[in-house]
Amino acid sequence: MIAEQVPDNPYIILTPGPLSTTKTVKQTMLRDWCTWDEDYNQIVEQIRQKLLQLASASDNFTTV
Repeated sequence: MIAEQVPDNPYIILTPGPLSTTKTVKQTMLRDWCTWDEDYNQIVEQIRQKLLQLASASDNFTTV
């Protein structure tokens, strides 16, 4: 699905979810990510490392 084809939602809701997200987020959500996919695991590992950097954590810590 092309982001331009997703209709804009003029309503603002107070709960998070696909109804209140941007077209690009909705387009990205069309792909299923699974824990057994190598690309998924690489993305998660990068996020985990960045979280440790943000927290200025030593090598004794990890994130899940």
